Amino acid sequence: MQNLKGPASLASQLEEIHDQQWPVDAKPLWRLVVMREPLATDDSSTGSRLHIAFVYHHVIGDGLSGSAVHRGLVQELGDIERNRPISHEAPQAIAVPVSTTLIEPIEKLIYLPLSWLFLFGQVVKEYAPWWLVGTPSPLWAGLPAQTLDECPFRSRVRIVTLPPDRVQSLVEESKNHSVTLTCLITAVIVSSLANKFPAAPRFVGNTPYTLRRITGTSMDEMVNQTSGFETNYPLDRLDNIRKAPNVAEHIESLWNTARSFHMQLQAELAKCPQDNIIGLLPYLTDYIRHYRTKLGKARELTFEVSNLGAFEEPRGCLPKDWTLESMSFTQGAQPVGAAVTANCVGVRGGALTIAITWQESVVQENVIDSLAQAFTDLPRLLQEVQ
Repeated sequence: MQNLKGPASLASQLEEIHDQQWPVDAKPLWRLVVMREPLATDDSSTGSRLHIAFVYHHVIGDGLSGSAVHRGLVQELGDIERNRPISHEAPQAIAVPVSTTLIEPIEKLIYLPLSWLFLFGQVVKEYAPWWLVGTPSPLWAGLPAQTLDECPFRSRVRIVTLPPDRVQSLVEESKNHSVTLTCLITAVIVSSLANKFPAAPRFVGNTPYTLRRITGTSMDEMVNQTSGFETNYPLDRLDNIRKAPNVAEHIESLWNTARSFHMQLQAELAKCPQDNIIGLLPYLTDYIRHYRTKLGKARELTFEVSNLGAFEEPRGCLPKDWTLESMSFTQGAQPVGAAVTANCVGVRGGALTIAITWQESVVQENVIDSLAQAFTDLPRLLQEVQ
């Protein structure tokens, strides 16, 4: 059990948790951290607030796996209270199965067909010399990927929480404009960065999405079944965003960006699993060498948006007098990944948490300040133009 000084200290505690790197031979590749936050009252009878963090290596689970574990935890806590009252005299023992059946890897569950045109494009992208294919326009993506000696592994976390009423208005407005909340969040990031870096000629964003709907894997399983979709934001798109002279046109540019991204993402999902980047994994024979080649080079991604959707607790499962206030989802520093990541998760009918994560020094603090403020201001700005 760890103690928090208050709500603001949660982010710093999560930073420390992320910086506890996993040893190569670590078993298991997960741990549970319970943090107690004092309530703003002198009346101890009002109970306490707990933050329960399930920390795990990405190699054993995707973002939805974290949600699955928390659903299972809620279920078990409720079962203990209802069926197995806890004795204050003796600790409770949990029976752990000797073995379990693991879900097969994605490539064994589904066929991942790759066209020759797709393969050719990937080879050109990865290996063709610049004098043959031309030099791409420069990309803003923070500081280049560096060794840990040059840029220490220091995770940073900034948490933005939007209350339930504002979340509901964002969801409704997104539906009215035929986009999803993920698309709107993506547009806010593009807009914030475009205005923060007026000379930046191009951004590239990445959006992870689950393959469980194709593999048939339950949302209650702990697996790593994600793919990703990259989107290019060229200079003309960024300049259109920057030209917005007032709030109304700024909001309209947000919806334009969100609609454009929505159309591209839907096209990607419609063709899946055809020409999916996961299908390239058999061609990657040396992961360590692959990522080491990226050191000293510009990052390939400006930002990433990972949205787990709304967490819904099993009905009637919470122990008596317990309430689920919010969920949060964070990732550690990414030495060769995106410069900035927005990790989103909400509670059904409740608050939405957007946790902005980055590696210290890769992005300046004032960039994160502007991005966090953009998320906070969004509901108010949408109301102004109605």
